[in-house]
Amino acid sequence: MAITVSKAKIGVIILGLLGFLLLVIGIVSLSILPTIFRAKIQENLVLEEGKEAYEKWKKTPIPVTFKVFIFNVTNHKEVMEGKMPNVEEIGPYTFKQLRSKNVLSWNEGDKTVTYDDIKQYHFVPELSANISNRIYSLNLPLQGILMFIKKLPDFSRSLVVPLLEGVLKNYNESLFSYRTARELLFDGYKVDLIQDLIDLASAFVTVPEILPNNTFGFLYGKNNSGDGIFEVFTGEDDIGKYSQIVKWNNMSRIPFWNNQYCNMMNGTDGSQFPPPVSKRDILYVYTPELCRSVSLEFLKDVRVQGIPALRFVTPDRLFASPTVNPDNMCYCTDEKFCGLSGILDVSPCRKGMKLAVTGPHFFQAHEFIKERITGLNASRELHETYVDIEPNTGLVLRASRKLQMNFILDKFDEMEETKDVVMSVIPLIWVIEEAEISEEVATLFTSKVRTPITITKSVLTACIVLGILWIVTAGFVTVYILMKEQKAAKAVVKSRYKAVPQKPEDIIKSEKA
Repeated sequence: MAITVSKAKIGVIILGLLGFLLLVIGIVSLSILPTIFRAKIQENLVLEEGKEAYEKWKKTPIPVTFKVFIFNVTNHKEVMEGKMPNVEEIGPYTFKQLRSKNVLSWNEGDKTVTYDDIKQYHFVPELSANISNRIYSLNLPLQGILMFIKKLPDFSRSLVVPLLEGVLKNYNESLFSYRTARELLFDGYKVDLIQDLIDLASAFVTVPEILPNNTFGFLYGKNNSGDGIFEVFTGEDDIGKYSQIVKWNNMSRIPFWNNQYCNMMNGTDGSQFPPPVSKRDILYVYTPELCRSVSLEFLKDVRVQGIPALRFVTPDRLFASPTVNPDNMCYCTDEKFCGLSGILDVSPCRKGMKLAVTGPHFFQAHEFIKERITGLNASRELHETYVDIEPNTGLVLRASRKLQMNFILDKFDEMEETKDVVMSVIPLIWVIEEAEISEEVATLFTSKVRTPITITKSVLTACIVLGILWIVTAGFVTVYILMKEQKAAKAVVKSRYKAVPQKPEDIIKSEKA
């Protein structure tokens, strides 16, 4: 019996020790697991020639769709008479966008890479409105000429304005152009009146180049080109800086705004974020079209092709007026719009052209702007920008970037065409860039990233559960053995008590009987 109990005790001790060991291994491993995976992710994500991640970074494997909507001003004649503009959205005009990065140089000392981001656009007619549709749109080449004329001294201006009015009449041009969607987008159209004006006005003033090749299109020259030269961190020495912008067009700060804060280029180019990404993070993206960095904040949990992701959106305060968001004071360049939320005057980085960026259909814009135009219908569901990010890797699984380009139209008293117009923000175009990983890419990502993490966590969790179970079992067995030993001890005492010799008088009585 003693031998059996002794073996049982040894077995219980071994079971308890094994359970404790499993528990410790599970807890410690789970606590250091993020560090292990972080190191593995860093190893795989670091931009280095020859790596799979580098090749995918150079040529985006996710298909990108680019959609453009053009605003047709249906009452253009009334606008020139001082009436409120009415617009209708024409589109979409859909393009397949192919992205690639042309690496220019590596900086081993700073652990950075410099590249040119190239975008190619291929028209998809079956997903588009008729590209030959003719549209009344604000005549931006004319606005460029007016911008130049307004800066002239009074005497020079008095000489040039009649020349311009004569050229406009000769070419049958006005405040609004009537062009096809094809001409207004990538193809562009020749603005012959510019050369005539230059020839006539050159006797009085020096006219700078207003348009490249005297050709205009909202997206003219954008095909097979990029947004500038980027220098970003490779992540080799610090994954927390991975893909963060160091310089853009050889500038560490942009020169467009009123202080260093607004001139900072924070964040990435938006195609990737340093891992890991949490719900508490505020992410930043430098956007050349806006000439500034924008922030993104967590909205909700989502799933993309079955993969859990975090959705980040642009907050309402991003383009809020300085009275709502004092940080935006340094973006104020025009007193007329400084107190209005939802609009960014980008003329400082557009050679003075009064262009402004808003959300589509003036989404998130101040009522003052919306009340001066009809035909728009803003919707958070349709017009909000969002990015869905896989938190462990910082990879963008799905994104939808939306913005609208507008012109701030105001009167110019010295010209018949513009002396009666009422100041308003005229929508020109709005665009969507959207992308989502394919089912094939999602399956590959799951097998390489999600599955190993899930299996490892499951195994370690099982170790913890099994360890606890073994410890509890060892505890119960120990209690059982102790109770059994106590019961055996009582039985021994009881048997001894029954075997005690009888008293002498009892023995005598027994013999007499």
